Amino acid sequence: MPKTVKLTEKLNAFLRQLYSRALYFLLAEVYFGKNPAGVPDNSIVFFPCSENILFCGFAGIVSFKNSKQTGGFVDIALLEDMVKRVESCGYNNYIKNKQVLDSDYLGGEKHIASLVKSVKALKEQNLFYDIFINKPIQDSLSKLADQLSLVIEAESKALAENIGYLDSGSVNIMFRSIESLRDIEWCITREITGNIQKIKELIPVAAEPPAAFSFIVYKKINAVLNSIDCLEVRGRDSAGVSLMFILGEDEFKRFNEEIVKAGLYDRLKERSDYNVLINNSISIHESVSAGGKKKTTIAFTYKIAAEIGNLGDNSKFLRSQVAGDLVLQALIPFPHLYHTVLSHTRWASMGVISEPNCHPADNKTLNNPAGERGIIHVCLNGDIDNYMDLKSKYEAMGGLIDKDITTDTKIIPLWIDRYIQQGFDVEESFRLAACDFEGSHAICMHTDLAPGKLFLAQKGSGQTIFIGMANDFYMPTSEIYGFIEETADYIKMNGEKEIDSVNGKTNGQIVILDQASAGGLDGIRAMFYDGTRVVLKEKDIKQSDITSRDIDRQGFPHYFLKEIMESPDSVEKTLQNRWKIKDRDGGRYEIILEENVLPQFIQKALVNNKIRRIFFVGQGTAGVAAMVCADILNYYLEDQSLLISAMKASELSGFKLNDHDDAVIMEDTLVVAITQSGTTTDTNCAMDMVKQRGAHTLAIVNRRDSDITFKVDGVMYTSTGRDIEMSVASTKAFYSQIVAGAILGLYIASLKGRRNDVFVTEEIKQLTALPSCMREILAMREQIGMSAQRLAVKKAHWAAVGSGPNKAAADEIRIKLSELCYKTISSDFVEDKKHIDLSSEPLIIVCAAGTRGSVLGDIIKDTAIFRSHKATPVVITDEGENRFDNYAEDVFHVPRVNSHLAPIVNTLVGHIWGYYAALAINDGSRFMYNFNTEIQNLIDDHTAKGMDVYEVILEKSFRERIAQFYTEFRKKLQDSFPYAIGFESASDLILLLKYLSGRLPVSDFELDFGIKGTPLNMLNRLFRCLGDSINSMARPVDAIKHQAKTVTVGTSRISERIEGILFEALTVHHLKLSQLINKNIVVLKNLQDIVADIEGSILYKISGLNLLGEPTDETTIEILNKEGTLCDIPSRVEKDIILKGTKRIIVREGNVYIGIGRQDDRSVIIIPVISASRATPNMIEYLLLLHISFKEDVSISTKIKALGGKYERIKNIVQENSVAWDKQYIELVDMRNLFGLSAEKIGEFIVSSLKKDITTA
Repeated sequence: MPKTVKLTEKLNAFLRQLYSRALYFLLAEVYFGKNPAGVPDNSIVFFPCSENILFCGFAGIVSFKNSKQTGGFVDIALLEDMVKRVESCGYNNYIKNKQVLDSDYLGGEKHIASLVKSVKALKEQNLFYDIFINKPIQDSLSKLADQLSLVIEAESKALAENIGYLDSGSVNIMFRSIESLRDIEWCITREITGNIQKIKELIPVAAEPPAAFSFIVYKKINAVLNSIDCLEVRGRDSAGVSLMFILGEDEFKRFNEEIVKAGLYDRLKERSDYNVLINNSISIHESVSAGGKKKTTIAFTYKIAAEIGNLGDNSKFLRSQVAGDLVLQALIPFPHLYHTVLSHTRWASMGVISEPNCHPADNKTLNNPAGERGIIHVCLNGDIDNYMDLKSKYEAMGGLIDKDITTDTKIIPLWIDRYIQQGFDVEESFRLAACDFEGSHAICMHTDLAPGKLFLAQKGSGQTIFIGMANDFYMPTSEIYGFIEETADYIKMNGEKEIDSVNGKTNGQIVILDQASAGGLDGIRAMFYDGTRVVLKEKDIKQSDITSRDIDRQGFPHYFLKEIMESPDSVEKTLQNRWKIKDRDGGRYEIILEENVLPQFIQKALVNNKIRRIFFVGQGTAGVAAMVCADILNYYLEDQSLLISAMKASELSGFKLNDHDDAVIMEDTLVVAITQSGTTTDTNCAMDMVKQRGAHTLAIVNRRDSDITFKVDGVMYTSTGRDIEMSVASTKAFYSQIVAGAILGLYIASLKGRRNDVFVTEEIKQLTALPSCMREILAMREQIGMSAQRLAVKKAHWAAVGSGPNKAAADEIRIKLSELCYKTISSDFVEDKKHIDLSSEPLIIVCAAGTRGSVLGDIIKDTAIFRSHKATPVVITDEGENRFDNYAEDVFHVPRVNSHLAPIVNTLVGHIWGYYAALAINDGSRFMYNFNTEIQNLIDDHTAKGMDVYEVILEKSFRERIAQFYTEFRKKLQDSFPYAIGFESASDLILLLKYLSGRLPVSDFELDFGIKGTPLNMLNRLFRCLGDSINSMARPVDAIKHQAKTVTVGTSRISERIEGILFEALTVHHLKLSQLINKNIVVLKNLQDIVADIEGSILYKISGLNLLGEPTDETTIEILNKEGTLCDIPSRVEKDIILKGTKRIIVREGNVYIGIGRQDDRSVIIIPVISASRATPNMIEYLLLLHISFKEDVSISTKIKALGGKYERIKNIVQENSVAWDKQYIELVDMRNLFGLSAEKIGEFIVSSLKKDITTA
């Protein structure tokens, strides 16, 4: 390009920038001493007073004022010019002009870096707002993204077609430039225009866009929710967000007026009157600043608890809560002094999964109502191991914690508050409290008692905190990917490090991020838990090269599936630029490795046979990849003089090395470490130890600049070095590691002259064909998924088998099935399996693809043996191989590859099968969870109507739903239901459903469950059983499920307390409520509304019932006690102890009796009481006879309720006599006869009375 043209472009660009900056200052409004959030956009503020903190479930933002902040003008013309330059410098232009690819490709790396910087700057608040309110700018950005997408497509195609001919330097230039364009296009489409759409959905529809400061609030809320979407892959059973606003006196007054005007005052009052911090709570606290000015804090809390669900569900719910909150919408337009956001997502580690236990937790207790001592909100990763001890101490000092809160997080704000009440300031209270907490933990806190600061504490090895450092804010997160959308710079807290201080040995770190700073290291104050200062330096600031593009789920339901689908791309990227075509005719290929991969001194040692041993080491999946790599190298070299093997890194360091080894004992050894993250402790330790003993070292690793890269002589990166795996269960790294090992092995074989050009060429062709083979297998995932969904739930025992190279495939499938499905699974050689555990009739995945013909016949025979022993073989074999069809339940045919590469195709099928198997098992959990939720909601609805627990379980709709679920559950058990539920849970649930639907007598409940069949006992046992079932079948796929309590008991809000004259009589005779069956309790509760007094009583004891609890001819009855009017009246029982008459009927049927005594004509109630002994839990042991008198002036509705089913019988009898029914007819019968005579006699009396009245008339 001519120099004059370049100079003109630079001059034009400079003038445009100068114009935009001048225009910015000329048009700006000027304010003094104002909060920047409360003034119009593009204003100039002298002596600003501002604070913004955003904290998100270990992803937070603490803003500060940066003097270098970009102005408020988006220069679209400049961006368009920059993109045009990119378009004009593509690969085809170089070829057309017969130029050699140089540093000006796509405008040059400096130009692209400048474009990256300019586009990322658009995410800064003022520029982002400018884009938000200008649709033309949004359209222009979308057009730029489309242009870049076309460039990316064209240049990627050119690279793929010419990669074998281009030199390594040119390939690197093209690849880096294309990846940068992908980052730019992603930033525009997802991080800018995509987030604009998300923010619009949070903001209420209005004629005018919101003011800049209001928009920024919504932008921060959106950022929090985006962060939850990223972080919840490590835990998503619950999520919570707290929005805290601090308003000045005048603004709060105006807000109150607006609330009253909008008719929202009662809603605000209702939401702020809470006992426990739950969804839609509002906290209000009034205080006075140091300058004597009044201020008011308003905190909105949104929470969701759902132990079963999908990634993204929680943030969708929270977004709906924010978008629909009219009180929040009324508040945001008012300028605020401070605004903070606190958020968290988790797996529960203590306590039930419920809204009260969701983070954040606050400092409110039953005797410290919200607002009295300020608002403290805290989130926790990890555990407070001494929680119960601290809770006991707190309660001993008079603190009262609501019984619904059982999370250990609750003690954190309470313990901090305790120190504040002792006179310590907030910072010291936070430090002192952190020192009292035991266990590995990461804590974060914000409070209106210390506005402008964010407090972090981290201790132990189980948790991490990274502090992202952007141009105008800090962003602390628990994972790097929590802040990567905003900044690449960060500092990592090190709470595991132990030092010697003046107070002795100490560890644990505290960091306080301060808004009142210029940013950088100036606003970060760090210390150890004992207060010893931590001095941070510029070298402590690290950089990450990943972007939000690398960690986005991109529409897949799980990261695991996304990463499986990306596996072919990872293999292609691992191969990229590591092979070349020697001549333009394409006849010969070669492997090219750079000096930093395999240094010259190692190459010389290999050529000169100075290296006699080669070990591949790793742990877990990487350890299996090491097995495959060793097998491939053995195949390539075919050198008996070389010892090539694989072993676990921990085995090498623990058992193959000795303390007395000298510094040269391993100088004849090359150790190749395989690791995805580069931070695996066992692997890194082994590499340190072999290095000390003189070994040559290499690493195959995914993450650039990870710990292991500084421990070895050479590094081969898999994929791009930034190919992140978000799922705990690694997949694509495994395939890339094998291919990287093959590349290394083929290079060594060629270097040592063990393989000629023809072999190398054919092998490279096989390696480059692997991605295509993998994509063919991925296209089979529906077929594989149907197999898994059908078979995974039918078999309790699973195994994976393989022989030769495929034993490694079986090992890796075993690991993934264990991680995904939570099963203990065996991995065996095919030939061994028939001698081991076929008696368990397992499901067996047979890895047979790629097996040489001489061995395949034996594997087919072994598969036939498996089937004959009622095992369920699932076979993976080559295309066209049909001999397994008669013996396998399912056969998957995969593209043919050579045996040394066969572990890739076998394992890929196993990975896919394992994914769908986990989903199939998880469906059982969701089935139980939906019923659990439905029943709890049903109970809550009935409770809201004033029903107690006894009425609920006898209510028709409740029993019908129980019976309906019983039918559904039995059908699923008969068809296919996950074995993971366990026999005990399944059988217990069937029994519970029968009891609650009334199909089994409640008196037998104690025989089956060891506790009385009270309503609460039955419901609690039901929820416990459902919770155990949910937990046993839950398969979160992307994360390792935390073995926490997951039962949310829905009965805690139901009243069981029964009072009244009849129940008091039971207590007087030392009889418990649990000794009555549930329907009799309801009958007595209804009857006591008509009873005026109990004038006397007799307690009888029943003996001699048979084993079924039925009376026999020998059954006896005796009087234990007489009271009141019945003391002096003789009883037939005193002369004849054989049970007979009405009392025998009562014992046989078990129902409460109300009637008139046959001998003394008294009104009585007789109550059957079952035994309290576990030896006879279902037997009636007592009868309590009560002589009663009736109330006068009893309402008709009360009489009907007390009559129960007898009322319907009376009604039917009257109607049978061709008389239209009217409930007033029961008023014709006096109370004594209404409850003393039979329904037949009463019906006949009513009919007779009505006819008599007609005759008289």
